[in-house]
Amino acid sequence: MTIETQDPIFDTVCGVISRIAKVPPETVRADAPVSGLQNVDSIVLLEIIVTVENELDIEIDEAELFEIDTVGEFVAACRRLVAAP
Repeated sequence: MTIETQDPIFDTVCGVISRIAKVPPETVRADAPVSGLQNVDSIVLLEIIVTVENELDIEIDEAELFEIDTVGEFVAACRRLVAAP
């Protein structure tokens, strides 16, 4: 089951998290702490980041990654990079 919003970047990020962490998409919320997501350890988180970067054709700066606490912040970082020229 896929939960779709009017935000394709949010949908992509949440879809990747859901698929890789093997959690229902409706459990992935913008206010959820990235490090506290069910089934997500450092290896799984790295896989999520690389998959999102590949699907959105972006590259998130390593320093920026350390500033991200929530799924919403991750989505916002992706959104900025997608919109960048």
